Amino acid sequence: SRIEINLMMKTKLFILSVCLPILAFAQKVPTMQKKATGIEHHIDIYTAIQNKQQALILSDFAEDIEFVPLVTTDECLLDENIMNVVVTRQDIIVYDLNACYRFNRQGKFMNRIGTQGNGPGEYVKSLYITVDTLNQWVYMGDYNQKKFVKYDYNGKHLADLKTKGVGMNNFLYKPNYILMENNFYLYEKKGKRFSMALYSEKDKKIISRMSCDYKGNIPAMSICSPIAFQHKENTYLKDFWCDTIYRMTDAFHLQTYAYIDKGKFKHRTEDDKTLTGGKPTARDFLVLSVDNMAESDRYIYIATNKGRVFYDKKEKKTFAGGTLKKPFVSAKDDLYGSPGLMDISINGNEIYSYRFAHELIESEKGKHSINDSRYDTYLKMIEKLDEEDNPVIMIVKMKK
Repeated sequence: SRIEINLMMKTKLFILSVCLPILAFAQKVPTMQKKATGIEHHIDIYTAIQNKQQALILSDFAEDIEFVPLVTTDECLLDENIMNVVVTRQDIIVYDLNACYRFNRQGKFMNRIGTQGNGPGEYVKSLYITVDTLNQWVYMGDYNQKKFVKYDYNGKHLADLKTKGVGMNNFLYKPNYILMENNFYLYEKKGKRFSMALYSEKDKKIISRMSCDYKGNIPAMSICSPIAFQHKENTYLKDFWCDTIYRMTDAFHLQTYAYIDKGKFKHRTEDDKTLTGGKPTARDFLVLSVDNMAESDRYIYIATNKGRVFYDKKEKKTFAGGTLKKPFVSAKDDLYGSPGLMDISINGNEIYSYRFAHELIESEKGKHSINDSRYDTYLKMIEKLDEEDNPVIMIVKMKK
């Protein structure tokens, strides 16, 4: 899973500006076959955004929050560029572009994972990490050296895995299989655009790929990151230029799972003038981009450029929140009065987010509805924080 969209966009634009070679997947790789099921979820994003709140209210879909302050020492001082937060029953893995850190579930620092460098067992640059929580493996996707560097949770180097295409963001399909996104398929010819490829560690090669079925022209300055997410051991894929969400039935087959109704919103057909210092056009205000997705037992979460959206699978309703100035605030915390959720990841019925220590200190006595010992514990935690401390991980228990 993965975290700040604004930072991601700026980073990818920088890479474009220095002419990172286009990722090219071998022509003989099989294309994943797509099949319609006829029982897709219908996610009406357009109507939800027209009726969106200033911010989503956390109590509408969540029951409680666990706050885990990450210990602050010179060994594990995180910066603001946090790209990954992975939480398990025993561990919290955090990657901030500079290093990967492992904490225990109570926030105690355990060790760093991985070493930067040009040699074997080292990586030059990785935008995101890929984590296999079952086997306790961490993969650094080094797009500079076109390889994955594999470590265990203790930081021991396990393997260097060379491959022709390493995405800037990569996702675990299942143990020993990694989905790699192709951020530059907009430069490929129509009908030969492939947005994702599946790498097999066992075969040491790409074994299948997902096609982009969009027939229109894609602007040169577009940032088109495909999306992958997991729920209940199933993997779901969405091409940036396609409104269909697919479920992987195996490495070579996809089935339709959900459909996003954009209504009057459209895909981008010209470059965003604001990226080059210009003023937005009328078309810019109609462009909808879906940047991230996650799923729980009850909800499908969708991060867009126009706000945050939740689709309630139980009620079959879509609701949204956020403003143009604050589209990345996912939910207002009316339980504890914290600053609320920023971009999130989801596992099972838990949402994982974070806030920096100074943000929690500044909002110490926000409006809240929890008035028992849980709130007292929350205030005591804030009293111990220093503005320069590491972030506090927020583990949100969702309604079922």
